[in-house]
Amino acid sequence: MDTSQYLDIFIDETKEHLQNLNEFLLVLEKEPDNEDTINEIFRAAHSLKGMAGTMGFKRMQRLTHDMENLFQEVRNGNITVSSKLVDILFRGLDALEGYLRNVQDTSDEGTEENEDIINGLNEVLSEGTGGQAKNDAAVLRPKAVMPVRADRCKYRSMDLGESEESVLDKVNEEHKNLFGITVWLSDTCILKSARAFLVFRGLEEKGEVIKSMPSAEEIEDEEFELDFSLLYVTEESAENVKSMILNVSEVVEVYIEPYAQYKKQTAAETVEETVEEVSDKASEAKQGAVVKPESKAAAKQSKSGSKHTARSVRVDIEKLDTLMNLVSELIIAKNGLVSFSGVESQTEMMFKEQIEYLERVTTNLHESVMKVRMVPIESVVNRFPRMIRDLSKKLNKKMELYMSGEETELDRTVIDEIGDPLMHLLRNSADHGLESNEDRIAKGKPEVGSIFLDAYQDGNNVVIEVRDDGAGIDVEKVKRKAVEKGHITYEQADKMSEKEAIDLLFKPSFSTAEQISDISGRGVGLDVVRTNVEALGGNIEAKTEIGIGSTFIIRLPLTLAIIQALMTEVGHEKYAIPLGSIQTIEDVLPEEIKYIHGKEVISLRGNVIPIIRLREVLDVVDDENENDNLTVVIVNKGDSQAGLVIDNLIGQQEIVIKSIGQYITNAKMISGSTILGDGEVALILDVNTLV
Repeated sequence: MDTSQYLDIFIDETKEHLQNLNEFLLVLEKEPDNEDTINEIFRAAHSLKGMAGTMGFKRMQRLTHDMENLFQEVRNGNITVSSKLVDILFRGLDALEGYLRNVQDTSDEGTEENEDIINGLNEVLSEGTGGQAKNDAAVLRPKAVMPVRADRCKYRSMDLGESEESVLDKVNEEHKNLFGITVWLSDTCILKSARAFLVFRGLEEKGEVIKSMPSAEEIEDEEFELDFSLLYVTEESAENVKSMILNVSEVVEVYIEPYAQYKKQTAAETVEETVEEVSDKASEAKQGAVVKPESKAAAKQSKSGSKHTARSVRVDIEKLDTLMNLVSELIIAKNGLVSFSGVESQTEMMFKEQIEYLERVTTNLHESVMKVRMVPIESVVNRFPRMIRDLSKKLNKKMELYMSGEETELDRTVIDEIGDPLMHLLRNSADHGLESNEDRIAKGKPEVGSIFLDAYQDGNNVVIEVRDDGAGIDVEKVKRKAVEKGHITYEQADKMSEKEAIDLLFKPSFSTAEQISDISGRGVGLDVVRTNVEALGGNIEAKTEIGIGSTFIIRLPLTLAIIQALMTEVGHEKYAIPLGSIQTIEDVLPEEIKYIHGKEVISLRGNVIPIIRLREVLDVVDDENENDNLTVVIVNKGDSQAGLVIDNLIGQQEIVIKSIGQYITNAKMISGSTILGDGEVALILDVNTLV
């Protein structure tokens, strides 16, 4: 069976199961007697084992099988949940994530056996059951059943057609064996058709399946219980055939006999024995989508029971990007039509109506596509509680992570890139933000430190805050370190505000840590965090209060594809300024410009704002007809402000962001480009870099 077509489904499903297992284990550690959580963990582990076996990933299957065995005993009440048990299960999950990364990169699980983890699982299993741990067969298989009841061996009642009878007639001539076979699957099997197909595939490599009951179509559609029968022609022995079938995961018993021998038996000679009835109720209780490969069709979605579940579909991000690009071209076409609508006439009025209609359509289409692209930030942050739990043990600090706003949505492109910056900020808070347990008690604080991750929407931006109730940032220490490293002088340090001092933390290779740890360093990597956030069109700032704690605030745009922008002219060149960065537009007289430290500034409603002459920054040729009054666009980056001096305002416009690729790599102030209605290209200014 070619399983490559199911690889993407397997990867997505495995990610979900691993994340669910991480979350369930965190709950179980706090609530060891929570039976619902124990059952959920068992189901997820069982599903993972079945999926890995179906895909042929034997190492993943073995590890999840051993984890499942351990949880079977927890489920049965033979083992109590302990810190040691949770630790070894988390190690198992980490190993499974390693296998999954290999599968994503190479379509193969790799060669790591993880014997130490498997031994650890078995050790906990043995300790918990007093050395009486059940072996694999005892856990998974019903009682041995041979011979079996005749009415379960469906091959004995098959109606054979002429073609099938003719095949049987040739068996003796060709000196081949003809076997009647009945196969039983585990009562917890949730991939019955996949298991049956693996049996058929293995048999067809060594012989020919003449007929099956139920039929191949019924087996493919899972229209059978837990057993199926078949007639099989092969040169192999009965022992080899049985062994081959038992190698398929979740096959618990095989009955095989020579078909000719059966035909000679009389009804009186047939020995009937009862077999333990295998109920399919367990499989009915399995809910949710699983990977279910079929022999002739694409993967089908398993039944999820009567419980209502949200209808959803996984869409390849490349397909969404193509759809977004088509919407982008539609908006460009709309802008082209707008550029022609300038004459007042009856025909022109009708033309304008069509333009307005097209604008409504493109806006709605844009919003619809954006909703498809939007992903809850939960998909990023749900792995952080486990990380904080591990850091708590590694640092020997008691801490809790509190999250809110996980349902806040961001563009998928942003989601994919924001995980690492957030992870670093959280590790930073755990390592350097929170004091030791002893120091917190001495200061009268709760022994358990608190770290908060809050997300919420603010206009066209999403704000993510990472804060802690730790010691805060020692601003004077930051200044001293900056002077020692040569970043600033003593004089600059004396005049520096608290905010300016905190901004030093984002300088490359700046750290106040006395010793660099492998977990984080306040400042070591914060420059990378800022670089990554600003590459997404966002910004980051830090606030602190000694003894109270620190807060890092990230602001991100909802989308990176289509934005509202202010179109401006500098000389004869057109530039776009994202509307989300603009506060006001001011007319400034030349005499209102003052100088501080040789830099031009203006005073606006009590605030001193530096101004940036875009002509000089962008190297635009001077225009002799320069106006006396200056048009200044006041922009902000966090709490910082600046005034961009432009020549003319064109107006607000919805623009499509196009990458400039590798053509311009040295001008960080340019974040992209857009195509205007007349086909002209305008560059988009990166306000963060300019400020």
